[in-house]
Amino acid sequence: FFGCSCRMRRALTSRWAPQTGALALRALHTPKMPSFKIIDSTLREGEQFATADFTTDDRMYIAMHLDKMGVDYIELANPAASQTAFEDLTKIANMGLNAKVLTHTRCAFPDVQLAVDSGVDGVNVYMATSPILAQHSHGKAIDEIIKIAEKVILFVKEAGKEIRFSCEDTFRSNLDDVLAIYTAVGKLGVDRVGIADTVGIATPLQVQDIVGRVRGAVDSNIGIEFHVHNDTGMCIANALMALDAGATHIDTCVLGIGERNGITPLGGFLARMYTLNQEAVQSRYNLKLLAHLERYVAQVADIRIPFNNYITGACAFTHKAGVHTKAIMNNPKAYEIIDPEDFGVARRVQLVHRLTGWNVMAARAQELELDIPTDKLKVMTATLKNLSDERQFSTEELDRILISLAAGPREHGTFVTMGGEKEHKVDTESLAKEVNEAVKQSVRDEDRDKNDNRPYMVLQFVGHLFDKMVVNTLIDLAVDSPCDYKVVQIMAAKKDEDLSSITLKMASDSEEQLDLIKSHMSAVVKVYEKSAECQMLELAKKTSFKTTNHKHVSVTGHLFDKALFNRILDIMVVSSVDFEVVSMNLGTCDAETSTCQLKISHTKPAVLSKVVGLMQRLVDSYKDTAECSMQEITAEEGRKG
Repeated sequence: FFGCSCRMRRALTSRWAPQTGALALRALHTPKMPSFKIIDSTLREGEQFATADFTTDDRMYIAMHLDKMGVDYIELANPAASQTAFEDLTKIANMGLNAKVLTHTRCAFPDVQLAVDSGVDGVNVYMATSPILAQHSHGKAIDEIIKIAEKVILFVKEAGKEIRFSCEDTFRSNLDDVLAIYTAVGKLGVDRVGIADTVGIATPLQVQDIVGRVRGAVDSNIGIEFHVHNDTGMCIANALMALDAGATHIDTCVLGIGERNGITPLGGFLARMYTLNQEAVQSRYNLKLLAHLERYVAQVADIRIPFNNYITGACAFTHKAGVHTKAIMNNPKAYEIIDPEDFGVARRVQLVHRLTGWNVMAARAQELELDIPTDKLKVMTATLKNLSDERQFSTEELDRILISLAAGPREHGTFVTMGGEKEHKVDTESLAKEVNEAVKQSVRDEDRDKNDNRPYMVLQFVGHLFDKMVVNTLIDLAVDSPCDYKVVQIMAAKKDEDLSSITLKMASDSEEQLDLIKSHMSAVVKVYEKSAECQMLELAKKTSFKTTNHKHVSVTGHLFDKALFNRILDIMVVSSVDFEVVSMNLGTCDAETSTCQLKISHTKPAVLSKVVGLMQRLVDSYKDTAECSMQEITAEEGRKG
């Protein structure tokens, strides 16, 4: 505390010191949302993420959807990086987006010349100013930095473009140097100065102090752009503090990807602003595009969205504890500061576990339009809570139990439609027996599925299935066929424009019967392909367990160059064969080849030979580029491998 500046000490004592009376009440109120603009850097900072390798199409798709979301600026990589970088920058700058297109370059004339030639709206230039970076980067003194900046800034302004100058690694720079540079470039007419926490070292109070000092050193019409890395988990808090201290622009990335641990995530930042002024954020940004954009970026960057990701994480709106779920069902605001529907995602309540409450069961029964007495629900809940320590219960199992209870006898208690409810006497022992029998039947059904070794397939149908009674037609086909079927999952659309889905599992002793019912269902989907946007997906297939024909093959080469091994697996996955990776010997260095031995099985030798032939042709096509070869080996050799 005593090592802080006077300004910081005043902030500590005035903002965070304990208060009483009316002042204390005011301190609990939600602060007002400061004005801000978003500069999304997914196509610049995000490209520096470890696994990001965007194509031209990826960049254009991401830029288009960032624009549809409503971000104010889209920042792309330095056009001097490569010919593709320049071409992609030019394409996106000429897409006619509402968002302004920027590029991030060194404060060097050749880079800036290319930037201006690309047709962007603005150029973000930077130079390292911290002693450690300046020494190992350009080695120039502060006076030299200002002279270089002057030539670049005047050139960009003459070209009619926006210009921002940033001191890289601001928080490890000498503050007097930073203020001297920003004062000088401010007089040259920069549109923004940039404050960069390049290594994520700043605390919120340091951010408040530095941003406040810069705000006082430059004209009020000059914007302050804040760029903060997340190495210590402070990016959103620091971004908010920067705005509070006078910053005007915040750099973000989709999912927060970027160098090392990335920077301020677009979704997390919008969530923070949403809590300060929900109406303003919803009016400016298309929040429902966030989930799609994050899924797309995660896919092309080859990452998974974290379970606890802001808004779109699998657990972001998942409720489990009994007290929580009861309150959520009565009023979602009890445990949610953000309405998931505003972001186009769904709330999820975990149903069966040791912490569940009977209110959850009652809500599920109501969703299924089942009339089950409260006493019966309470006994069922107690039974399932005890059993959940031994095994997990799926939602499908719970639904079967609820349906069974709703259809069961009601010997005790009389209900009338008018005049209230008569005395309801409960035989707890009988109820417990009824519930236990329903649970046991559900377990028997589940065990039967697990022990069923017959061939099966799992088909998913997606579309406007309840229009034109498509779903009825599909289920009628399943009922009329000689195959056994099970509705694994059904998801009804909440809105007319949304799609529904149904997943069916079909089992039979005859693979021909399965193929026949699949072809019939495919024909139905084809009829409604356009009018109801229908499609059919085969999620899983198990062929006959009597696979008596086998082939063992050995593949050698640089199998992981050009994703060759993945393509070999793809051939087997999409075919009807059963297969097993018997062994895999990896080369210890890039120069060495790898060897994989596979066992492939099928009831029909002709099918087996065809699949092996396809694999052979694929391997032969990589004979020269990846030193690949494939040969059949004996079963004994396979076992030794």
